[in-house]
Amino acid sequence: MRKILSCLLVLMMLVGCTSNDDSSDTNTTSADSTTMESFDDSYYKIVVFEDSSTSELRESFYTDYGDTGDFISIGRGLQILSADYFSTSSYYMSEGQYLSLALKDEMMTRSSDYSLQPASGTVIEDVENPIMVQNVQEQDYYTKGVNGYDLKGMSFSIIIDPRDSSNATLENTMSDSAYEDYGKEVIETFYNIIQTHEDFEDVKDVPILITVYQATDLTSSTVGGHYILECYCDGSLGVINEVDQQTVLFTSDEAEELDSTTYDEFVTIKTNLKDAAQEAAGLVGTARYVDGEIQSMVIEANLNVKTSTELMYLTSIIADGIDSKFSYDFDIKVLVYSQDELQAIIIKNKGESSQSEYLY
Repeated sequence: MRKILSCLLVLMMLVGCTSNDDSSDTNTTSADSTTMESFDDSYYKIVVFEDSSTSELRESFYTDYGDTGDFISIGRGLQILSADYFSTSSYYMSEGQYLSLALKDEMMTRSSDYSLQPASGTVIEDVENPIMVQNVQEQDYYTKGVNGYDLKGMSFSIIIDPRDSSNATLENTMSDSAYEDYGKEVIETFYNIIQTHEDFEDVKDVPILITVYQATDLTSSTVGGHYILECYCDGSLGVINEVDQQTVLFTSDEAEELDSTTYDEFVTIKTNLKDAAQEAAGLVGTARYVDGEIQSMVIEANLNVKTSTELMYLTSIIADGIDSKFSYDFDIKVLVYSQDELQAIIIKNKGESSQSEYLY
């Protein structure tokens, strides 16, 4: 997972920024924005305000989730959910500008008037006084006007990651129903905070999407968590709807149970690679599902090769496999390592053939 995150961060750093001299109606300083033309149309153009005060919050988020798959899936997943209400073709996105570190920390404290934690004395599935919420992330959505950027919407991710009363990891995993039941409560609590706290005084009437993310349970899983609830609020608390997202590891029992077709095909590709290799070779995949359908997969291929010809041959075996063996069409990215060094990348976009690139 660390390797995947490192690669994604490198790719993000390659996206250039173009200066914009307009001023924002909600932020008096100038801003930089990206075209995002190197990405597909499911990504937002990003605007960054020069006097943004998000640095403290970003440190807090990285401390909590920088070493897990949640680091990517929380932010990217919130963008995907938000696109149903703020289209990527019409809106710019920025990091949250209104939730302060002080309020975020206050919401994590049980004794606060603005707490997102269960009240003292609460017992959830035999855990007394659990700490349920670990973090909150904000994203803001703008349209570009004559005089700058106008705030048109906000999205929040409330991250549920249950701990005991001392904030230690639980020995036993809570049930999905416990996450869902508490998630519904915390959405209403958070909406009331937005309506009453001074930090949101100027934006409380802006349309807001509130979501709940079930974090990775590191005692039983190595892959990212997933979103479970969403609530779109425009003038009042909206209807709370379930979100069907899953992230599974290939080849795990969970993957076989969820999608036996892709599971069997992945095993075939992996077996063909092992048969073609002169030394040890392995494949590990992480796939994202929405409403039971596979959306994308990131694969790590770990090879032991002695020549560049071997590397090219085995990379081609993998690329041919993902082109011909999978019945379903979805986005695939393969990171090809040899002796722990990233050597090649294979990208197969939905509806297209795979393309391989060597890094040297």
